[in-house]
Amino acid sequence: MADSIRVADGDDWSPEPRNLTERDLRELLEDRPGPAVTMFVASAGPAPDPAHDRLRLRAAIERANKLLVESSAGGDGDLLQPVTELLAGSRRWPPGEVLAVFRSPGFLRVYRLSQEIPPLVVVGPTFHTRPLIRHLQSPSRFWVLELAQGGVRLWEGDAGRVRKVEPNPLPPDLQQALGLDFERYDTFVQRGSGGRDRATARRSQQGGSVGAFSGHGVGDDDRDASVDRFFSIVDGALADYLGPEADPVVIGAVSEHHGRYRSISGLDSLAPSGIEASISSWAPQRIHEAAWPIALETADARIAKMLDLWERAYGSGKGETDLAGVARLAVAGRIRTLLIEQDRRFWGTIDRQTGEIEVSQVGGEDPAADAVELLDEISELVVLRGGATLVLPNDRMPTPTGVAGILR
Repeated sequence: MADSIRVADGDDWSPEPRNLTERDLRELLEDRPGPAVTMFVASAGPAPDPAHDRLRLRAAIERANKLLVESSAGGDGDLLQPVTELLAGSRRWPPGEVLAVFRSPGFLRVYRLSQEIPPLVVVGPTFHTRPLIRHLQSPSRFWVLELAQGGVRLWEGDAGRVRKVEPNPLPPDLQQALGLDFERYDTFVQRGSGGRDRATARRSQQGGSVGAFSGHGVGDDDRDASVDRFFSIVDGALADYLGPEADPVVIGAVSEHHGRYRSISGLDSLAPSGIEASISSWAPQRIHEAAWPIALETADARIAKMLDLWERAYGSGKGETDLAGVARLAVAGRIRTLLIEQDRRFWGTIDRQTGEIEVSQVGGEDPAADAVELLDEISELVVLRGGATLVLPNDRMPTPTGVAGILR
């Protein structure tokens, strides 16, 4: 079978990392032939010789080959050759970012992640995806939905910056979304910035036409209905792109459109507050400065809500803290939400049909001998059976066992 190779930014790393979505995670969780090799490799520092990054990659590949030899799953010696060839001519990736490589027979995915993830190499029957789960629900990850005169755009943000998502996954304007004969898209923004009078004044000053529907004889009610329908289409496209477990979404728009969009939106991840201004002319740094405090507060509130849910579930007999018990319940599809400690690792074996586990090592790196990281395997089982997983910082974990299952 020919390799299906897809890389975040092509064969050469660009300054803009590819967005990792819930859809990507689920692709990695799909059942496929093993062995599965997972590598997380961090850049060497703020301004190192690019050769340092290549050395780190080479060391990770050598470690993976060693684990493949020791594993009964085996795999031919050429399994990692496409990885070596793909990365050989690459520039170093930006400092502070992590290269995530997922390789199995006939399958290769490479991502750059902006969140700090400890270096790790794992070989097993499935990919090691817990760092991705943490990345997808990290408090430092958020989105900005720009509803502005220049069009509709989506920004991805983290603790350090925001970047425009390209290509744009959202319908950029009302005309494209609805197929209407629309002279200028900015009608609905102008109405939120002072209405028809301001738009008329601008037309008089600039000699342009006021954005309006033409040929339909529509009034305000019709225009409002079209904007509502447009917002609904945007919201649907955004929900499809982000997936069910989305990070906080901060709206950036003039005041009128916040309430309007919220009344239409089906997203659970909209931040309670937003940026009440048109941000189309703002520099990325200014957008980040306005959105970051909102996103951080929203993500922290989500953790607090989940911890409160855990306390109530545990108090009513619907919580499990024993690792072996959680594994059996995960296989049975009885875990609604799994909380796991960020830096806790248990290596061993798990029967994915019965949930029976055997722990061979606590902490450290992959010991080979067919060991898997048990919290990672259990997390995958929960997600595959329709549950959710939340990776908590060590100081927020509510149990000393490193695991807490909220039962259905």
